[in-house]
Amino acid sequence: MLSPERYAAARGFLVERARPLERRAFETDFEGAPSWPVFDELAHFQNPDGGFGHGLEPDALTGASGALATSLALHRLAEAGASADHPMVAAAVEYLRQTIDPTSRTWRIVPEATAEAPHAPWWAQDGLEERFHGFTLNPKADIVALLYTLGPAADEGWLDALAEDIVREVEGRAAAGLEMHDMINVVHLLDAPHLSPGLRRRLLELVVPVAQESVGHGPGDWDGYGLKPLAVAPRPDAALAPVLAGAVDAHLDHLVAVQADDGAWWPQWSWGDGVFPDAWADSRVAWAGMLTLDALRQLHAYGRIEGV
Repeated sequence: MLSPERYAAARGFLVERARPLERRAFETDFEGAPSWPVFDELAHFQNPDGGFGHGLEPDALTGASGALATSLALHRLAEAGASADHPMVAAAVEYLRQTIDPTSRTWRIVPEATAEAPHAPWWAQDGLEERFHGFTLNPKADIVALLYTLGPAADEGWLDALAEDIVREVEGRAAAGLEMHDMINVVHLLDAPHLSPGLRRRLLELVVPVAQESVGHGPGDWDGYGLKPLAVAPRPDAALAPVLAGAVDAHLDHLVAVQADDGAWWPQWSWGDGVFPDAWADSRVAWAGMLTLDALRQLHAYGRIEGV
């Protein structure tokens, strides 16, 4: 269990050091605040084209709109209870309609303008499409999951066709395993409301053995940058939660144990020595706010915060 003292430390970090967006999301989730301040904070990241940028994803600080930042914004909107007809949702959905590649039926994960602002080395433009497997699962599966969740695209046949693309892609790659972020995005689709039962069944059959093989099952696997149980089963009602029950329970223990003295959970990665050091210092704190909010949500979902 996360004790009241350690919960208070996490709260203190979010209030004092996290971005206003994560602070407002925490207040909505844990302190009964209304959701409109979350929407107000998200508005600072949305562009006139409906997409999101401006460092919403803290490893890419370009102001230009991109698919990854837009998917992150849609997560925040869904978490705050935004409806399909919310203006920010409608604008983001229209942005995604306009920017999908009509040939490959994918979205470029970050815009080319990423190169013009501080960014993590993995967002270098040379070889980007190859490194991210043609964007066929990342960010495509996550975006499709969010469109099912938030609509209004969920009412239209085009989304079912994109979901079929994803299932076929997983069928072709499952035997060799899935890259960590690809796996997480596929699981988001697996857990999305309104996905057809047939597609969900096919995807679950494919994903279960991959998860059992690739998810780390002990602290030695969780201290570094790898696929962790709570990344694919963040809530008890997640499709993979029963499959990974033992690992999830142990990972919750570990999550409580590795909280930093300042109350935060810090990123286990960096941009590397000398790579935009000032920007990374700020982005690292932004990530800590995001990860701390995620950790509290996961612990709360499994009843692991004492008195909350």
